[in-house]
Amino acid sequence: MLRKNNGMRLGSFARDIVSSHGDDGKTIDFTAAGLYLPAAQTVFATVTSSVVSILACWLIPVGAISAVRTLALTVTSGIIIVRKPVKVGNTKGVNTIFAALRPCCFIYTACLVLEQLVHTCVSQEYTYEHGFWRRIIYHTCMTIMTIASFMRSTSPRAESDLPFLVSSGAMLAVALLPPPALALSGPLCSPPTLLCAGERIMRSFLFACVYVVLVYSAAPISNNLADTLVCIARSATASCWVLGAVVYSIPLSLVQVCVILYCSFSSTSMQYDGVGMTIDVESASADDSEPLESVSDVNDHGPPLGVHATVQVEEVDREIVSAVAATIARKTACFKPVNGGGLTFNLSSVAQPGAE
Repeated sequence: MLRKNNGMRLGSFARDIVSSHGDDGKTIDFTAAGLYLPAAQTVFATVTSSVVSILACWLIPVGAISAVRTLALTVTSGIIIVRKPVKVGNTKGVNTIFAALRPCCFIYTACLVLEQLVHTCVSQEYTYEHGFWRRIIYHTCMTIMTIASFMRSTSPRAESDLPFLVSSGAMLAVALLPPPALALSGPLCSPPTLLCAGERIMRSFLFACVYVVLVYSAAPISNNLADTLVCIARSATASCWVLGAVVYSIPLSLVQVCVILYCSFSSTSMQYDGVGMTIDVESASADDSEPLESVSDVNDHGPPLGVHATVQVEEVDREIVSAVAATIARKTACFKPVNGGGLTFNLSSVAQPGAE
C-alpha cells in the first residue's frame, strides 16, 4: 500500500511538470500582474540555493564536510521552491513562462558543481607561470562571454544564434584550459569567509535577475518543449557570465538588465524576426495578388512558374518594351484620346506601311 501511494505521488509530480507544456497554448498575457510572480519565485529559489550551499559548509565541522551532502541540500531546496508556479487567478501564459524560468536555480547549482570539479585534481608540480597563463585565458573567455551577452541583450528576440555560439565557444575554451586548481577549495566543500559568502549571494541574485529578464523579454513563441529549450539555452548563455566574471565587472549586470528592458520595449523589437518576416511575406503576397495572377495568365499553356517560366515572362516583357519604343520613335498618328481623357495606342496603323 505504501509503495502504491509513493508511486501515485511521483506520478502526480511528473504530470505536474509535463502539464506545464500544454495548458496555455500560444497566448501570454503580459499585462497581468500575476504573470510576474514566478519571476520573484525563481529569484528566491536561486538565492536560497546559494544560501543553503554556504550554510552547509558553515554549520558542519570542517572534517565532516562533504561536497555530495552540500549538493543534495542545495538541489533539494531548489526543487521544493520551484515545484509549482505561484499563481493568482487564471493568468494566461504562467505555465509557459514558468517552464523556462524553472531551470534557473538548477543552472546555478550546475555552475557550482563545475567550479567544484575544477579543484578536484591538484598537481604537486604546480608553477606560477602555469597558473598565470591559465588565469589570462580564463578572464579573456569571461570577457568574450560578457560581450556576447550584451549582443543578445541588444536584440533579445532575434533569431540569430551568434551570441549563443560565441558564449558556448568561450565555455568550451574554459573547460579545455580551466583556471588553476587549489587544494581543499571549491564552493561545495570549503567554508567561505563572510565577504566571499556575500559575494556568492550577490552573484546568485544578479544572475537570477538577468536570467529572468531575458526569459520574459524573449519568451517562447509557442508552448512546446523545443521553443522552451531554445529560450533556456539563450537566456542561460547570456547570463552565466555573472557567475564567473571578476567582482569588479558584476555591476555590468545591472546595465545589462537596463539594456534588455530598453530594447524589449523599443518599436523595432516587438516581435521575433521569424514571426515578423512571415507576416510581411503574407501581407506582400496578399497585396501583390493581381500581378501574380497576370503572370500566371501568361503561363496558362506553359510550364509552371519556375526558371523557364521566368525566362519566358522576361522575353515577353522585352518584346512589349521594344514595340512601345518603336511606336514612340515613329511619328505616326497612333495616339487618340478616349472618353476618360487618357491615351491609347493604335498599333494597327503602325503595322501598315502606307499609313503615313
